Formats: sequence, C-alpha cells, structure tokens
Amino acid sequence: MQPTKVGSLLASDTGLQPVIAKARQINALSKLVFDFLPPGLARLVRAINLHERPGDRQLVLSAASPAAAAKLKLLAEALRQHLSELRAEVNSVSVRVQPGAETVAQVTFRAAPRLTPAVLKDLQALHARLPESAARRALKTLLDHHLKR
Repeated sequence: MQPTKVGSLLASDTGLQPVIAKARQINALSKLVFDFLPPGLARLVRAINLHERPGDRQLVLSAASPAAAAKLKLLAEALRQHLSELRAEVNSVSVRVQPGAETVAQVTFRAAPRLTPAVLKDLQALHARLPESAARRALKTLLDHHLKR
C-alpha cells in the first residue's frame, strides 16, 4: 500500500473545501506579490490573509521588520493596481509587521545609491511629462528624496 498524500486527504474532506480554496487563493496572490516586489523586499513579505466583505477584498501582508513594512506601505497602492490589472480582484492591501517570522529571510537593506546629476535631470524631465498618476507621485517622492541629499 502506498502512502496517501496529505493534499488528497484534505481535498476529500468536504468540510475543509472552503479553507483549502482560501489557502489556494492566498498562495496565488502571494506569488503575484513576490513577482511584483523587488527581490530584497519580497523575501521579507508574506501574504497571510484575504479578508472578503461585500464589495471589498483586502489582501493582508506580513512584513518581517518595521523597515520592510514601511517600504511595502509605500508600494501598496502600486501593488493593488498591479493585482487589479492581473484580474486578482483585490481592492486594498494592508500591511502588518510580524518580526521573527520563521519563513521570512532576514535581509539587511543597504542605503539607496546616489543618482548622478544626469540621471536626476532625466527623471525630472520625465516627471514633468507624466500625467497626474500614482507613477508620477512615486517619481516625485524619489526625486524629493534624492534632491534633499
């Protein structure tokens, strides 16, 4: 007799079907989030829940540190839009800090590299050409940050 896979045992229990379906949804969303985020940040983030209310689906993400959570919060709207474009039907993204999560690798963030004057000039020109959007606001934040240095 061959050992039975846990997945097939769980799938055969009709009472667990909603739990399994939700776990699969969260896993699929987690993969989309991982692919969207920069690799260093992606290793510090996990999708941990999907709150579903009438007219609202909120993806809950866990960050391994306050610094990772802050970076993730800056990207939350762009991530929501990305998920929406992929038809993931997520209306909002919330971020929670969960330090010491065993499945999340600890990565040290390095200081952002300095942009050369030529690159800054090109980015300022791009900012001036972009219509009002989340991308334009994000670029403005980046420029403000680098110009303050």
